[in-house]
This record gives sequence, structure tokens and C-alpha cells, in this order.
Amino acid sequence: MALMDPYGLSMMSVAAWGLLWGVLSAGVIVGGLLVARIGLGSRPVRTLLLVNTVLWAATMLFPLHASIVLLALGMAVFMLLMPFAEAAEQTVLQRVVPYGRQGRVFGFAQSVEQAASPLTAFLLAPFTELVVVPFMSDGGAGAAAIGSWFGTGTARAIALVFVVCGALGVVLTLAALASRPYRRLSAAYSAAPGTDPDTTSDTGARTAGSPATPVAVPTAPAVLAATTTAPAPAVADRRPTDPDAAPPA
Repeated sequence: MALMDPYGLSMMSVAAWGLLWGVLSAGVIVGGLLVARIGLGSRPVRTLLLVNTVLWAATMLFPLHASIVLLALGMAVFMLLMPFAEAAEQTVLQRVVPYGRQGRVFGFAQSVEQAASPLTAFLLAPFTELVVVPFMSDGGAGAAAIGSWFGTGTARAIALVFVVCGALGVVLTLAALASRPYRRLSAAYSAAPGTDPDTTSDTGARTAGSPATPVAVPTAPAVLAATTTAPAPAVADRRPTDPDAAPPA
């Protein structure tokens, strides 16, 4: 994101760039509505990684040609799918992490996410300006190697950073899909007590689509019998008796 503004402003005015962002931001709302409508599926860990694969692929493909249309399509895909990634992340964390540790885990996750933006701005932007831009400028090795079809100059240097980062992201995400930690996390999610309405939980909720188990309702006589107060036990007569009195009949 640190390089998105200079790349977009290299092809359009500031007003047009702001208008494009404003229109495409509606994709986040549409994505949120889609998550609410269709859900994340029964394997949100897999959904999270697949969404990231698509996002990295879009990052790799939209800068291949200097086109406002390709840029807008890439941004639209990003806006539309980000709610799926965020919802899948929160679903997995809230189900796998024990309730007493969720505060610490969520706080650490938020700190990492918030630190990523300034770190990329301070690290990637100077690297692009000092290394990649001269590499793709006239007379640079990159311009001589791929400049004939990829283009040269500052904008194409930024595009090259997008392509390389997108390719690395696709490779790393696919490697994560085949890794042991992914399988362990998926197994932990499946074994955790479910709270989804479409799955059976540890409290005995029925699976969606299965017939409801009939519940025996006590009849009125049974209720009356259960609520009627039992008679008090007889108390022995402890009055003194006359030894000359006749016994009771």
C-alpha cells in the first residue's frame, strides 16, 4: 500500500485517483454482505489462505501493463475479498484460542497488523527509490533486460516491485497450504467446540437439516402430582394416659 499512491498518481490526476478510491471502497461493503450471505464454509483456515492466494495473484498481475483498467480491477478484487480474509481470521482465532487468552492473542495480532504498514513504508519505499528505480531507468540492468516489453521509468519500477512481491506471496501462501502447521490448525479448528448454527455444538444443538428430537411435555395430572404438597406425617400422641382408662375400641 505504500507504493499504491505513487503508482496510481503516475497514470491519473489526484482528483481522479481519489474518486477511484471512493468508488472502489464500496467493494468492502459488498464483500461484507457476501460474507454475511454465503458464509466462509466449513474450513475457514483454508478459505483464508485461498483468499490470500487470489489477492497475491491480483497484486502480481495488475501491474504487468500500465493500465488504469487493470489497476481498477486489481483494487476491486482487493476490496471485495478483504472482508472474507478478516472474517476467516477472526472466526479461527475466536474458536481455537481459549477464552481466557483471547485478549492477549488479539492484542498481539493487532499490534503486528498495525506495525506492518509503517514498516513497509519505511523499508520498501526507500528500497524502491534507491535500488529498483535506478535498476529500471534508462541505462539500468533491468531496463536493458526487460524494458523492451515491461517498460522503463519510475512507474514501471514500482510495478516491478508489485509483481515480485505478488509472486513471492503466491509461492509462500501455497507453501503454507501444504505445510504441517496448516493441517494442525485445521484439525484444531475442527476439534474445537462449535458455535456455528450449521454444526452440532458441545451443548447438543442439532445439525442443520436434521429432524428435531421430540421433547416429552408433562401432562396436566403429572404436573399437578409433582406440585401437590405431600401430607404431613402423623405425630404421635404424647399426652399422659390413665392406666385405669379402658383401651380404645
